[in-house]
Amino acid sequence: MNDQSAGWSPDSEDDDFDGEGRRMRSALERTLMERARRAAEQDRRKAPRPWLQHALALVAALSLVLVIGLGFDAFLTSVQKVRRMLDAEEARQQREQREQPAPDPSDPIPAYVVPPVD
Repeated sequence: MNDQSAGWSPDSEDDDFDGEGRRMRSALERTLMERARRAAEQDRRKAPRPWLQHALALVAALSLVLVIGLGFDAFLTSVQKVRRMLDAEEARQQREQREQPAPDPSDPIPAYVVPPVD
């Protein structure tokens, strides 16, 4: 069911092959088997652990977290400063409103007129 050949079966004996074709086929099979053997040997060997690469990645990750954290802290600090300034301004305005004497109810109310547009 799982035919991975390119139209011919490696087990079939073809009468059209002469001696040269069979030698090429066996040389190809030997080459493929040698490659498979080398790949299996490499799979069995333990790869050296890239400790330096892991250490550098850890340092980079920690520095990135530190930079983002410090940036967020600086942002929140500036927002708090602006809020304090706004609160101080609002308190000053409320204090000024309380200090102004209440207008006399008998005083005339000023009327403002918008001049006509020329």
